[in-house]
Amino acid sequence: MKLALRILFALILGIAIGLGATWLSLRAGISAFEERSGPWITSRDFGSEEASDRTRAIVAVRGLMALPASEAIYFNAATDSEGRALDGGCRYRISGPPLAARWWSVTAYGADAHLIPNPGHAYSAGGDGAEAVLAQTGPEPGIGEVATLDGEPFELTLRAYGPGEDLLDGELPAIERLSC
Repeated sequence: MKLALRILFALILGIAIGLGATWLSLRAGISAFEERSGPWITSRDFGSEEASDRTRAIVAVRGLMALPASEAIYFNAATDSEGRALDGGCRYRISGPPLAARWWSVTAYGADAHLIPNPGHAYSAGGDGAEAVLAQTGPEPGIGEVATLDGEPFELTLRAYGPGEDLLDGELPAIERLSC
């Protein structure tokens, strides 16, 4: 009887550890992707038939609703260009040359991977791919800026719609901390 209880306990513990490790891997999974440019991380496989089961699971858990790379490429950043974690109490400028895309947007997401609630509904900033990228974030956003929560970590998602073939080889916007 004691042996059976030990085996049952070991099985339950093994399953719990395995499921917990899988869940944590999927929740933090964006950082595991291979394409990096400054603070930005992406995968060429989002929304494609070539996507691995793990990539598909990360997309599902994070709610990315990924389109194929021919339609949109998604870049995520959890740090600024100097490698510091993004902090909702700070103001940032996301700027760079025009993107090889028809249109782009920058959206801030809270630590829970959801949009950051704010009274001004400032969730995203964007523009024509032919113009330079310029977006700002902060706890008190102005017109055309993205809201963050003071003292809360956040992540940025840069979406490039109608991307050109050389988008992944080009320069992506810098994320510059302006003040805290």
